[in-house]
Amino acid sequence: MPFGDTISVGGIQERFERGSIQSVEGVKLFYGHKDPIGRVVRGEETEDGYVVEARISETEKGNEVLTLLRDGVLNKMSVGFAPVKDRKEDGVVVREEVALKEVSIVSFPAYNNADVLSVREDTDTNENLEKVMETNNEMVEVREELDTLTREVASIREAAPVIASAPSWNSFGDFVKAVVRGDENAVEMTRAYAGAVVSPEGPDSIGRDAWVNEALLLVDHGRPSLNAFRKAGLPEAGLNIDYPAVLTNTLDVDTQAAQGDTLVFGKLSLQTKTTPVKTIGGWTDVSRQTIERSSVAYLSEVFRAMSIAYGKTTNDMFIDTLTGNSDLAVLSGVAGDAEGITGAVADASISIYQNAAGRPQFILVSPDMWKMLVSLFAVDGRPIVGGSAPVNNIGTSNLPQMTANLFGLEVVVDPALPEGTLYIANSNAITTWESGGAPYRLSDEDITNLTNQFSIYGYIAFGVIYPEMIVKVEMA
Repeated sequence: MPFGDTISVGGIQERFERGSIQSVEGVKLFYGHKDPIGRVVRGEETEDGYVVEARISETEKGNEVLTLLRDGVLNKMSVGFAPVKDRKEDGVVVREEVALKEVSIVSFPAYNNADVLSVREDTDTNENLEKVMETNNEMVEVREELDTLTREVASIREAAPVIASAPSWNSFGDFVKAVVRGDENAVEMTRAYAGAVVSPEGPDSIGRDAWVNEALLLVDHGRPSLNAFRKAGLPEAGLNIDYPAVLTNTLDVDTQAAQGDTLVFGKLSLQTKTTPVKTIGGWTDVSRQTIERSSVAYLSEVFRAMSIAYGKTTNDMFIDTLTGNSDLAVLSGVAGDAEGITGAVADASISIYQNAAGRPQFILVSPDMWKMLVSLFAVDGRPIVGGSAPVNNIGTSNLPQMTANLFGLEVVVDPALPEGTLYIANSNAITTWESGGAPYRLSDEDITNLTNQFSIYGYIAFGVIYPEMIVKVEMA
């Protein structure tokens, strides 16, 4: 924990003063402020800040985090504490004394300089244990019994019901009002939430109130095109994303005509493609009087509107990436009838399999193309996508919900797509990298006019990894 660094957490500026942490007795080690993985065994105040030494327990989660630490994937830390003594200094909350409750290994800390300094093994203990095990057969039997007991205890633990914590705030507006008031629980949630993935079930997700999940889903529901393809977390650093792409592939395997003959030669050439990381965001200001005295619904609607705008903008950017790519296979002059669409799906399946060894997974369409698909009729005038008495149908549809399924492929409808758009694709064709925690960030307050500025932003990048897995269908 660095001393003297001033940061903004949930609209509140704070810094830790030297001597603010008195003891690490009873302090636990967590992953992401959620999963206990060990305990802090020692703490020391240094010139740069407060340094702790922790021991990670031999558990599934502990071993997983230890591997990520060794590989450098995780290298940051955060703290959970109860304030004991504070003072205000030029609008900054100075932590003079805190009761340290837990230390967490995280992806995105509140303090950027809170680093993991080293990871080491307890080699002496392991070596001594191995020597004892080699010379004492009785210890082997004890170890086996302990392993059995550990598995039994683990099974009991896994079977225990998980009780969800009660929600602390009913809405985002209620939460923001708590942050502005300086509510410690609200500030701590902001600190822990920094670094969560944009998905209610993401790998870095923490325990959240229902309104947080609803807001995240609100963003995703406005991004049908983006969500149809693969999403991944953005790397911790870098202004660009580099990814490999096949330039040429002449690799081949054939029968050796005779012993000693040269085998068939081929070569795989790769190229590195680069896509920029873009910053997406917006902000608004709200008077302190409005925050403190208006109904919570006002603030909730402000953030609801900002979330919708974030979702729309990022989806539009994804569509620009998709429609602007010139490396996609194209089926031109396809007839808008059952025979033409059947042939297009078959041709697209062949193309994706031959060129990328993949299979089509969905059909992405604009609303007019969805209407065309659900209106397909057989030669006898019978509807063959849905219908009240389906016989030999090629698909199903739900008109009010604007959904459909054709030859086992989900039909994804996006009103943001240009008219006449129809793609048959595999989800691995395009990857969207998005920063953890987006799009929620709280900004600062202006004490000169009693207003609070709230911003939402995120970092995002798009890469067409396998253009061979997308086939564009153009109607006649």
